[in-house]
Amino acid sequence: MYSYYDMYNQYYNHQRTWRNENENQLSEEIITFEQALDLIKQSVADEKEDEMFYDELIKTAQNEKEKDIITSIRNDERRHNQILRNLYYEFTGNMVESDVLPMEETPVAIHAERLEEALFGELEAVKKYRKIMGAMPDEKSYTLLMSIMTDEIRHANKYNFLIATQK
Repeated sequence: MYSYYDMYNQYYNHQRTWRNENENQLSEEIITFEQALDLIKQSVADEKEDEMFYDELIKTAQNEKEKDIITSIRNDERRHNQILRNLYYEFTGNMVESDVLPMEETPVAIHAERLEEALFGELEAVKKYRKIMGAMPDEKSYTLLMSIMTDEIRHANKYNFLIATQK
């Protein structure tokens, strides 16, 4: 026999499941300051790898306009690396050491695929910096990370443009 109690339990169980799913999503977004420091340290190496990756893309650019766009992105990555190093030092008193292996040269034939790889790398960086921003203890560090994150969004848009103009 079906009772009001059973109806309530079905509703409650559904609500509890929904809440648990939302809490899991939030726990992925909200990180501690220590986790943010680890991500900043990792990001120093990531930005250096991006810079080297973009150096290779510049070599295979199809025209001057494309070369200029990728060069501007590469230069932003250099600036991001320095900002992240400075933040890490301000928070910990330690310098970030990053060992990054040299990149292999990019064959011209797969240039378009590398542009797509760059696009998705920039989009992943946006997610990472959004998490770090949420754990920043002061307005200055938050603002610096916001500038990096918005640059990454701009970069993704530039890569979308380059991908759309491929012949």
